[in-house]
Amino acid sequence: MNTLLAFDIQSKFTPAQRFTSFGSLASDIILILTSIAGSLSIIFIIMAGIKFVTAGGDPKKMASATSTLTYAIIGLVVTTLAFVILRAVQFFFKANIPIT
Repeated sequence: MNTLLAFDIQSKFTPAQRFTSFGSLASDIILILTSIAGSLSIIFIIMAGIKFVTAGGDPKKMASATSTLTYAIIGLVVTTLAFVILRAVQFFFKANIPIT
């Protein structure tokens, strides 16, 4: 009697054939998340610029625009650092999982 002890997901679920290891799956997930975070940071920087232009000298609106810009730049820096840290960890562990 031949029993199947493990479920072979690559033969049943076609998109899973692209991922040969957990590392390549994690790499793609991190790439997607950093791309989304970076895009959102750019959008918030643009929104802060629009807030600055439409503030009309109102101190509350200027403060709101300043805080939006500050947090957007912090988000962009954190996103960039996450990608850099990931590359550094791969370098130190000599991992050969490509992150593009």
